[in-house]
Amino acid sequence: MSADDKFALARAEHQAFLVELGELTLAWSDIETVLFKLLKHYSGVSWHVAQALFSGTRARNAINFIRAIAENTDMEAPRVMDLEDVFTQILAINSLRDFVVHNVDGSEQEFEDWDPGNRYVSDALRSSRKSKAKTYLVGSATLAAMRNDCVECCWRLHPHWDPKNSPFQPGSGLGKREAWQFKPPAPSQRRKRGW
Repeated sequence: MSADDKFALARAEHQAFLVELGELTLAWSDIETVLFKLLKHYSGVSWHVAQALFSGTRARNAINFIRAIAENTDMEAPRVMDLEDVFTQILAINSLRDFVVHNVDGSEQEFEDWDPGNRYVSDALRSSRKSKAKTYLVGSATLAAMRNDCVECCWRLHPHWDPKNSPFQPGSGLGKREAWQFKPPAPSQRRKRGW
């Protein structure tokens, strides 16, 4: 592949990356809305009280509240297992989403010649210790998988507030569940730079 072809692919990937980052941001907002509704449902409070108590609660804290409610109310095992499956995926997405949003370099796109479809995202410049620095290869396909799983998580949580769903049966607001698409990437070794 010529240098011109690599850079053309990288430019196209950059545009796709920007679109997918925006789509992921919107899908993440949906996750936080659904978690708020689920927290309101399982806490058993009114909307006004939920707004007073849980306003500003982000995904990780909403999940922790729901887990506490599940434990303290002896929630039925199939319901808890379903929640944990979805929560595990949400937290995996949240970790990489936070990392990308806070560490992607919008003015520079560094990639390997053999793979212009992924860019390095690293906290090496801002990490307090070199040993703590992390780097991942992330592309628009990674962000698309995260977005798709955000949507799937939302639909998988819908059966939880169906009053007729007792004993609990896992399902989806769409009927059929889809397999998870996002798999957290392994940290990557980045080529040496002159920093």
